[in-house]
Amino acid sequence: MNANSMSTRFRVSTDEWICDSYSIDIRFIALADEGGALRLLTASIALNPLPHQQDLGFKIKTEHLFVGQLQISGVSKKRLSEVIDSAIEGEINIYGQQLKLPIKQQYDYYSEMTHRDRWLYNLHLQIIGENIAPLSSLSATLLDNALRGATPPFDGLADLSVWLGLSDPSVNHAAPSIFIRVNPPVDLILENCKLLKDKLYLTLHAHPRFDTKSIGLALRAAPGIGLNSRTQSERSIQWSRVRKGLREGKAAIDLENADQVLAILMIKSSAVRRHWFLEPTKARNNRLVAIQQFDPDLRMIKRAVLDATDQNKFELGVAAILFLLGFSPMVQVETDSPDLIVTTPDGSLIIVECTLRFSDFTSKLGKLVDRRGALSKALEISGHHSEILAVLVCALPRDQIAANLADLKANRITLL
Repeated sequence: MNANSMSTRFRVSTDEWICDSYSIDIRFIALADEGGALRLLTASIALNPLPHQQDLGFKIKTEHLFVGQLQISGVSKKRLSEVIDSAIEGEINIYGQQLKLPIKQQYDYYSEMTHRDRWLYNLHLQIIGENIAPLSSLSATLLDNALRGATPPFDGLADLSVWLGLSDPSVNHAAPSIFIRVNPPVDLILENCKLLKDKLYLTLHAHPRFDTKSIGLALRAAPGIGLNSRTQSERSIQWSRVRKGLREGKAAIDLENADQVLAILMIKSSAVRRHWFLEPTKARNNRLVAIQQFDPDLRMIKRAVLDATDQNKFELGVAAILFLLGFSPMVQVETDSPDLIVTTPDGSLIIVECTLRFSDFTSKLGKLVDRRGALSKALEISGHHSEILAVLVCALPRDQIAANLADLKANRITLL
């Protein structure tokens, strides 16, 4: 798929997904060139079906930089389409300012939509401009100090970049880019789905303005019985009226000889999600068999995690649980590193910090944020997908942890 057909395919799929009353989140970093004209270095545009829970919008404009974030809920499909079309042409219009990626001849495009082994398929497009000379140390220092004196204040470009989830232009030598992500208007609510006694129970949530007739639902039961195990089952979904800003769909689908089922949710010609559901009384977990061969009843793992007194054993116990659940954890040998680095079945990366007591909580939280930012930058520079999940595992029960949930949410940290 060439660059032009990639952007065209993205635009077609976006038109099938978005609807009136979507939310938009735009983040950007633009710097002035030698002539004083602003040039866009990095930006992200996220379209989501749910309204923003908190307005985090801000802007900082000085003589040499213009940065910020804009969040708007309830945007019309027409306006969203205009924003996407402008971004595909390398331009965003924000806070009354027109910002454009540097270009020599034409823009290049890249999309994760060409990755065939994903499990969650949001729409993605990266618009890539012309490479520019990196910032000098003096220029970066001047910009850092300008941000420290701004309202709201940031401790330089590094702090700002981590907050916005964008690459730091003072250390990143990648070409200026705009990243667009569109999240689906309908999805499976996995915690409310299950496979039990050859019957698959599904719950879906859809945006109230989305046409649910464009949904496809393919099922493959295993081991099943021949081709009868493969069905299109979207007609089994019963949709309720809109309540609390959502339309809920329910399905109870009879299957035969189903130890597990692969469900594939589609919107017209684009996949939304693939997910395996396991029958808990039939599911085969060879990882569990392997561990129980040497630790019957998981006695040592339970002791390491539930009666935790040793930090190293606690980390090993958490790693063992992650392994049992299908993840691939690694205990780091280097001390100046996350306690665990984990890959998910779909290849995403998670960094994990483990703590036995509350006194380490703030320190571990800070380490997670710093290490996620450093690893994200390293992956981006090397051309890999740079979205890193961060998890803090604490041995204490929740009611003994005086944690500020707002801090966890603002820093995108999951607490277990």
